[in-house]
Parts: sequence; structure tokens; C-alpha cells
Amino acid sequence: MFRGVLAAAAVALVLTAVPAGADEPVAPVDLGTLPGGLTSYGDRVSNSGMVFGTAFDKANNPRGARWDAAGRITELPPQPGYDTVDPVAITEDGVAIGNSVIADGSGRRATLWGASGVPVDLPPVPGYPSSTVAAINAHGIAVGYSYGTSAPDTAVEWDTARGTVTALGQGRGFAINDAGAVLSAYQGESKYWDPAGNLVPLEGGGTPADLDNAGTVVGSSGSHAARWDAAGHLTVLDTTWKFSTAEEIGEDGTIYGTVEAGDGSPRNLARWDPAGQLTVHPNPDGEWNRLGAANNTGSALVEIGGRDLVWGPGDRLTELRPLTEYAWCRAEDINDRGAVTGACTVLTRNLHALRWDLPVVGSW
Repeated sequence: MFRGVLAAAAVALVLTAVPAGADEPVAPVDLGTLPGGLTSYGDRVSNSGMVFGTAFDKANNPRGARWDAAGRITELPPQPGYDTVDPVAITEDGVAIGNSVIADGSGRRATLWGASGVPVDLPPVPGYPSSTVAAINAHGIAVGYSYGTSAPDTAVEWDTARGTVTALGQGRGFAINDAGAVLSAYQGESKYWDPAGNLVPLEGGGTPADLDNAGTVVGSSGSHAARWDAAGHLTVLDTTWKFSTAEEIGEDGTIYGTVEAGDGSPRNLARWDPAGQLTVHPNPDGEWNRLGAANNTGSALVEIGGRDLVWGPGDRLTELRPLTEYAWCRAEDINDRGAVTGACTVLTRNLHALRWDLPVVGSW
């Protein structure tokens, strides 16, 4: 899964959370805040257990924050002249990428933070004042776009090791796989560039949402969930529901999305196995639900009726226990080993960043 968050090297095993008995709620670890600060929240978690998110300092200024696997926090400030940080991804060696943002929304600059925590500019292509980064792959190639002039927005790639920026063409890049294939969307037009930089037409048209390392793209075509192979050939995943969409694909081939009957009833969480077999999570009470992030080993974050859960192999649901009995929580990301990050309210009603560490099967 590469849409906006993935920056992990391939994992050799596909064993993941949810052994027998894992239906019991999993308690979180409170990651805490910056010294003197009251609020923090986690957005992205790497396979090594590092978390990238936001924390407020003692003057109540929002700052980027990185927690190592032991929970130690490092402040990640925005670039000079910018006010806040928008977290995007964290790599296996702890490199964080995101955006430095002016508080009134008048400008953004794509930014990288290495081990020192000093912000490094990922510049726009010449002629544009602003840049936004959306994803990074396992080889340090980031994708996003340059904007801020009368010219159309331009999808770009940054080679973070070499310090170069390359324009791909009109669009806003939002996903990249380890081979270098890129997805882009802008003003209703979607594009798929293969690793050589060639535009690949998506048969039947549609809206792509994610891609895997093999170049398989998922999204929707018309009103139905769809999958395209690396050559752009279309497979419609489902026509039994009036509306359906595919939103994420894992490296194990599992596809996650939603289906709707079109009769006014709430949407249902759905997933397709690598063979295309559809499983719909039953929603007999008509509760509101949300599909969050998915990992590469068969699990996804879901929210059902206000409860955060991990929907794992064998259709097991594992609830993520709140920090306290009446806390409000929001889970944001899950790694390939079952760790989840997000935030919960504490007694003062401030948010604290959390990590839930689910049990795993096998040796990592």
C-alpha cells in the first residue's frame, strides 16, 4: 500500500497480527508530549515502531514529532518562515517527510527530517514558489507536486539521496511504488506513469487510489471498484453492489474498500482477496464506519460505531482499547507487524500520541 504513507522496505514474511485470542482489546502505550507541552498525536508508524506525528511545545506551538521505538521524542520543527508541520511518512531508518505549512494556508514546502531533526527543504521545480510531498518509496524517491503560479500544478519527484527534483508533467502526484511508478490526480484527470516515466492509459477510465510494487492499480471505474494491471488493463472487482470502490492494496494482494446498496443504508467495509473474492463486513445495526490505513500483511484499520479495530486475517476483529475508560480515540496508521498509532484524550481532554502493539505470529 503506497497511498500517501508508505516508506517501508519489503518484508520477507507475510505473517501478521491476530493469533488466537487476539480478539481481546489491546491496550495502548502513551507516547507523551514535548517537554511542557500538553498535546500530541501520532500519524504514521514504521515497521521498526518509530512514530511520526505532531506535538505542541510549552508555548503551545505545533511542531512535528518523532518517537523512536522506545518512545523517546524528538522535536521536528518546520522550515524557517513556516508555522506547522503536516506529517506524511516515516522510513525504516527514521527519516521523516512531510510539509512545512504557513498557518493561514498561504504556502507549503515539502520537507525532510533526518537523524538530526533539522528540516531540509524539498524545493519545487523552478518557477513555482510552493511544493507539497505526498509519499516516499523504499529507495528514497518522494513524490508530490509544485504549485502557486498561474501555470497548472506539476507532479514532481525528489531523489532525497541526490537532492534533485524532477517534473513529471501536469498533475499532483500522490503515490509511488518501489519501482518508481507514480499515480497523479488533478482537476478530474488521473495519470499513471510507469517506472520509465511513460504515461499508461487506464482502460475504461476511472479514478485510481493506490498501487503496489508490481504496478497493480486499484480505484474505481464508473461506480464500481476496479483493478488495473501494470499495462492498464481493467478488471471490475464487483457489480453485485450498486456502488463500490477500492481504496488500498497491500503487497499480499489484498484490496480494501467499501460497498453500498444505494438504498440509503450506510456503506459497508469490504475487501477482496488476491483471487478477487469479496468479503463484506456485516453491518446489521447500520453503524457509521470508516476504512483507515491498511498494511501489506493482511490487516486494516477500521472504525465501526466509534470503536477503532484492526480487521485482520480470517476476518478477525481486534479492538484497540482507549487510553482510559471514557477517552475518545482515533487510530491513524498500522505497520506490517501490527503496531498502530493514533491518539486518545487524557483526563485534561488534551490528546496524547499512542502506539498499540498487537501480538504477531512468527519471527520478525
